Amino acid sequence: MGTTLQISIDDIPDGVIICDRTGTIRTFNGALEQIFGYTREDLIGRKIEILVPERFAGHAKLRETYAQNPVSRPMGSVQRIYGRRKDGSEIPLDISLSKLNDSGDIICFARDVSEHVRLAEEIRQSAYFDPVTGALNRRAFNEDLAEAMSGIDARVNGVCIALFDLDHFKDVNDTLGHSVGDKLLVAFCDRLREVMHEKMRLYRIGGDEFALILPTCADPQNAFAFVETAIWNVRKPVFIDAHEITIGCSAGVVHAPENGITPDELMSNADLALYEAKIIRGRVSRFTPDLRAAVEERFALIPELKAALEQEQFELHFQPQIDIRSGRVVGAEALLRWQHPKRGLLTPDSFIDLISGSDMSIGIGRWVLFQACAQARKWQSLVGRPLKVAVNLFPRQTYSKSLVNDVTWALADTGLGAASLELELTENTILDSSDNFIEVLGYLRDLGVTIGLDDFGTGYASLNSLTRYPVDTIKVDRSFVSGSAGKPENQAVLRAMVMLAREFGLVSVAEGVESVEEAEIIQQIGFNLGQGYNWSRPISGPDFERLLKSGGRQLPVAVASQAAASDDRETQAVGLPGIHGRSRQVSV
Repeated sequence: MGTTLQISIDDIPDGVIICDRTGTIRTFNGALEQIFGYTREDLIGRKIEILVPERFAGHAKLRETYAQNPVSRPMGSVQRIYGRRKDGSEIPLDISLSKLNDSGDIICFARDVSEHVRLAEEIRQSAYFDPVTGALNRRAFNEDLAEAMSGIDARVNGVCIALFDLDHFKDVNDTLGHSVGDKLLVAFCDRLREVMHEKMRLYRIGGDEFALILPTCADPQNAFAFVETAIWNVRKPVFIDAHEITIGCSAGVVHAPENGITPDELMSNADLALYEAKIIRGRVSRFTPDLRAAVEERFALIPELKAALEQEQFELHFQPQIDIRSGRVVGAEALLRWQHPKRGLLTPDSFIDLISGSDMSIGIGRWVLFQACAQARKWQSLVGRPLKVAVNLFPRQTYSKSLVNDVTWALADTGLGAASLELELTENTILDSSDNFIEVLGYLRDLGVTIGLDDFGTGYASLNSLTRYPVDTIKVDRSFVSGSAGKPENQAVLRAMVMLAREFGLVSVAEGVESVEEAEIIQQIGFNLGQGYNWSRPISGPDFERLLKSGGRQLPVAVASQAAASDDRETQAVGLPGIHGRSRQVSV
């Protein structure tokens, strides 16, 4: 009978094992031997627990309970269990159990479901994981956020959410292709994972938008500090398909329950914080209660801005640039103003961020370029000598295919020589630009246009910018100049920057010179040019012409009177050859 039974179970493709009521193995078939790797000598006479992982310590008791009432259990009716192979590895199994005879013997059919588990995991991965980056997806984020926010205590285990948005990712896709874009997303996630703590979870919730859940975060300042570190870490250049790309990103941080008690409320506030961060880009912003009103006010300006260009509400003001040695006005920086029909003359801080982050910047930037070139050509005809105008480029212009044409047309249309135009870019704008933009800058320089690096010293890679990009001028940020008269450490930095400029053969410009003392310091240190309220605030085109007609030695009467009305603080004339300061301190 035993031989007949052995033959019959060997014909079954699933593993078959027969045990007595005490769990002792009596026999099994070849399929089970293949599943577990044991021979007959290894198993016959041993307890069935030899095939059960040690972590299931209660199996023997469950087996005894079943033996007292051996009800048939078909495949699929028993919760998936795991078996233990001879080599110690585990294998997922589906089993069926039934009573074999009146002696209490039990027959068990075991099926290896490893392939089924693998396929199920693939389905789970597609349901909860992003296939490009391997990060969790929006569905997982929504479920995990709801779970994390249930029963939180702000003092013990508050939850922080950080939203990240990659700067100019669409431009990378458009210029370098989606394959490079996908690899950039992977690199971004890898950089974040380098600094993530063990309990943090990363999610891709949009095309170039990611989220981090920071659980048990009672102090949102800790989350803010972490995100600042993360942004710094991801900015390191990456090389993808022979392209060197810098991953710029912005982030918004919120804390629950402080900034929201439901997932929807929390995410709405996170979006607002992210929006504020993207105004400048490359920074992190934390939600505050007054942020919503401020953002709504900004949004209200967008349709008005779109109409402002068509209705000719924009105008340019110009801040003189002074040759430190001669004291002469040698040029000006063109600065955008908005003559709002209801709010009056608006300075850039109230609207420039809305332009920078939108496609409006291409058209408005083109208008600024043409107007500035036309004004500079008019000045040169007026005074009979070269004068340079500096024009700030919006970040999106660096990605625009029309930039070269815009510059060449502006020069040709106005008759301005290329050497009289300087294009200014911030360090962060340059870092966020594409490899192709380096070629564009090289072409523009070949035309004779000079390139200025604005706000020098405040970006992420000043020295790298000087070595990699074709730059002619560095404009040292006002934060180093302001108050330098009483700060020896600032003066040391200014000296180092001037020496650096000389080593690279660059023109050095000091921005934000607001006092006689500061003017004397930058003269002594050796700056080539100076710019700031010590000489003049930004003034209109007609006022700048009057300044030139006066020899550049005094402000027009209208400007001086306006300055006097703005502030009563007396200042002295600048002690530089051939140049005098304002009669009074003014504010823009």
